[in-house]
Amino acid sequence: MNRKIPKKPKDNCPLNVNYSIVLGCPRSGTTFLIRGLEALPNSECISGSHLPVSIPHIINFPLTEPLKQVLAFGFEHSLLNYLNSATNSQWLVLYKWLKGSTHINELIQAIQRRRKVERLIYKEPFLGFSPEFTYESLPNCRIIHIYRDGRDCANSLVRSYNILTDEKLKDLRTAEMPLGRPYDHRYVPWWVEEGREEEFIACTPYVRAIWMWKEIVRRCHDFFSRPEIIASDRVLWLKYEDFVNEPLKYGEIVVKFLGCTMNNRLQKKLKQASNRSIGSYQRRDPREVEAAEKIAKVELELYEYL
Repeated sequence: MNRKIPKKPKDNCPLNVNYSIVLGCPRSGTTFLIRGLEALPNSECISGSHLPVSIPHIINFPLTEPLKQVLAFGFEHSLLNYLNSATNSQWLVLYKWLKGSTHINELIQAIQRRRKVERLIYKEPFLGFSPEFTYESLPNCRIIHIYRDGRDCANSLVRSYNILTDEKLKDLRTAEMPLGRPYDHRYVPWWVEEGREEEFIACTPYVRAIWMWKEIVRRCHDFFSRPEIIASDRVLWLKYEDFVNEPLKYGEIVVKFLGCTMNNRLQKKLKQASNRSIGSYQRRDPREVEAAEKIAKVELELYEYL
């Protein structure tokens, strides 16, 4: 899938900090990407907990405009609060330096309390459920939409987190489904289409996982493909398989998109990419894979995996 590489933004966010957001279905490479980007100078990379995981779900329900504005304000405010405490945190910068993620000069600047953060890169995979909220809440932010074969993604979700089992459907206390509809002694996630509850319940956790994948990537595709969004040059599409097969090539594209320059520390981190998990879904029962492909056929074709 060929996508135009956006240009560097001209405008800065409040406090002269450039925001960038990494989103995509969980287990699509978001963590590997942001751990690599920690090596960018004058940058802070953070994940998850600064935005309640329920927000990307809630935003899909009817809300008044003032409520949407409140949620958007809370999102940016939480990021700014982090920056206020992290910019000259000597322990935080020391930790990054010990990991090989930053230059000694930044550590010295933090010790002298004169370190300047130019960009904040925030990773929250579940923001893929509400790409329009992300785009509109931080009007000048850069967005990296990383996507992966849904069959591999679902396989990894089940193996790593054991998601969407019957036991976990008994309440609404998981990041995958903090909202849902009652169905017998279980709940069906809000992102399952009305009228398909029985079909979803009958699926295995693996097939339920690809169901979630298809809902996330469909929302991202529909929003990021709008002509005005493409024209904004604020969104970069990054295919996981391309990234891990040629990490330096696609890492360079990401770095330029963020308005930065590649360095040796980042190259070293990118070289740790592994492509061994590509096609791992093929070790599953072929009948289960066939059921998953049936559920997500349109989206697998849309992202050129079928």
